[in-house]
Amino acid sequence: MRKQLTYILAICMFCACDKKLDILPTQEPEADYFKDEDHLQRGIGGAYAKLTDLYAYNANSPRHRLWLLPGDDLMSNNPTVMDNFSGLNGGDGDLNNVWKTLYEIVNRTNTMLEITEQNKQVYMTAGLADFNKGEMLFLRGWAFYKLWTWWKKAPVSVVRIKDNSGDLYLKPSKDLELLDQAIKDWKDAATLLPDSWPAAQTGRVTKNSAYGMLVKGYVTRACFNSKNLQDYGDALAAYQNIKGRALVAHFGDNFDYRKENNSESLFEFQASASSQENPWLMNDFGKGTGSMGAFYQYFEDSWTNLGTLMGPSLKLIQSFGPVDPRRGETIAANPADPWSFNGGYKFTKYINGERGKYVGLASINSINNTRILRLADIKLLVAEAYLQTGKPAEALAEINDVRARARKSVAGPEAAQPAALAAVTMADIMNERLLELAGEDGIRWNDLQRWHAAGYINLGNWTKADFGFPVSYANFSFTAGTHVLMPIPVSEMETNPNMLSDGQNPGY
Repeated sequence: MRKQLTYILAICMFCACDKKLDILPTQEPEADYFKDEDHLQRGIGGAYAKLTDLYAYNANSPRHRLWLLPGDDLMSNNPTVMDNFSGLNGGDGDLNNVWKTLYEIVNRTNTMLEITEQNKQVYMTAGLADFNKGEMLFLRGWAFYKLWTWWKKAPVSVVRIKDNSGDLYLKPSKDLELLDQAIKDWKDAATLLPDSWPAAQTGRVTKNSAYGMLVKGYVTRACFNSKNLQDYGDALAAYQNIKGRALVAHFGDNFDYRKENNSESLFEFQASASSQENPWLMNDFGKGTGSMGAFYQYFEDSWTNLGTLMGPSLKLIQSFGPVDPRRGETIAANPADPWSFNGGYKFTKYINGERGKYVGLASINSINNTRILRLADIKLLVAEAYLQTGKPAEALAEINDVRARARKSVAGPEAAQPAALAAVTMADIMNERLLELAGEDGIRWNDLQRWHAAGYINLGNWTKADFGFPVSYANFSFTAGTHVLMPIPVSEMETNPNMLSDGQNPGY
C-alpha cells in the first residue's frame, strides 16, 4: 500500500512540473491581486460599497428602522420597538444587521489600510496612496461614530484580523474611547484627503468631509464631557477649515437626485441608477451583486416596506410655520388611509414629485442619494458651539443663514417664514435642527441623546406627547436610563466572551 502511494505521489509531482498542466486559481490570491492602482481602487471601492447594506433594500432586509424611527421627528403606522421602545432587546434583527454591517465597514477599511501600505510601490498617481489612506480612516471613523451613537460600548478594532493567532475577542470600549477613536481617524484623514476629486470620481470623501465630521464629533463629545469648552473650541476650529462649501439656493435641492453632490454636500451615499439591479441578491460584491440604490419606500404605501409606513410625527407637523417653504419640501397632506395614523401626512423629503424615482427590478430602490452630512447640519452645530463658548452674535449669524435660505426656497417673493431671529437660545437651535434636518440619517436621535447628556433637556420626563406621538400610540414604554442606548446585539454577545462578561447595556 505504501509503495503504491509513493508511486502516486511521484506521478503527481511530475505532473506538477509540466507547465501545460498549470491551472490558475479561479480567484486571484491577495498577493497577486493588488498589483496595480486599478485593483487597489477596487478594494477601496469595496469599503464604500458596504454602505449599501445600510441604505438600500437588499435581500428583503432593509435596515432603516434604526436610523429613522427613534426620536421625535418620525413615527410609524405600526409602532415598532424602534419608536415605542416596548420590548426592545438584543435579538432585534435590525440591531444585529446594523452592528454587523458597521463592523464589516471597519474590517474592510482596516484591510485596505494594511494593503495600501504594503503596496505603495505600485501607485503611479501622485498623492493617491495618501488619499486612499484618508478615505479608509474617514469611513472607519464614521462607522465608529455610528456605533457610538447607538451603543456607546463596542470593540475598537484598528488592525486587520487575518487569522486566529491574535486576540480575536476584543474588549468593549469604555467611556469616550469609541468616539475618541472616531475623532482621531477624522483628524488623520483631514491631513491626507484631497480638496476635491476629478469629476468622474465625485462622491468620494474630501478634506471637507473630514472637517465636517470633526465638527459633529467634537460637539457630540462636548455634550458627553460636561460641556467641555475645549471640545466646542475644536469644533469651531474644524469649521474654519471647511473651504469652498455653501448652502444651495433652494432647500429642496438637497434631496433631489438631479442636484446631488452639490455645494452643500459633505458626504452622501452614492445611489446608482442601474435598471439591472436585483434587490433580492445579497450585496457581497464578488458574487451575485444586489442593488446599489437607496430605499425610501417606508415613506410610500408599498408592499416593500414590510407593513411599516413612516410619516412625520405630530410634533414635526405642528412645529413648521404654515408658510415656511421647508414644510412643503418635507411633509405633505395625505388625509386618505393609510396615512390617518398621524393626521394624514406623508414624509416627502426624498420622494417629493420627480425625486421619487425608482429603478431596477421591481423598481424598489431609488437613484436619489441619501445625504449623510451637509453644511446646514454643520452650521447649526457651530451655532451651538458658538453659543456655549460665549459668542451669541456668531451663533445668531449661523442660524439666520439657515433660516434665510429657507425663506428664499420659493419661486417669486421671499417667504415670510422663518423670520430672522433677533437673539438665539439653545431652544431656538434645537427647534431649528428639527425643522431643517428632520428624517435625515439618524440625526435627531443623536441630538436628543447628547442634549440629554448635557442637561439641555431631560428625556426622563418625556411622554408620548413630547415625542410627538398621539395618545393612541400603542405600547409606548420609554425609560431614559435604558432607551437612550440600544441593547448590544445577541450576535455579538454570543460570539465575543469579553462583551458577554462585560454585560448588556443598562436595563436590557
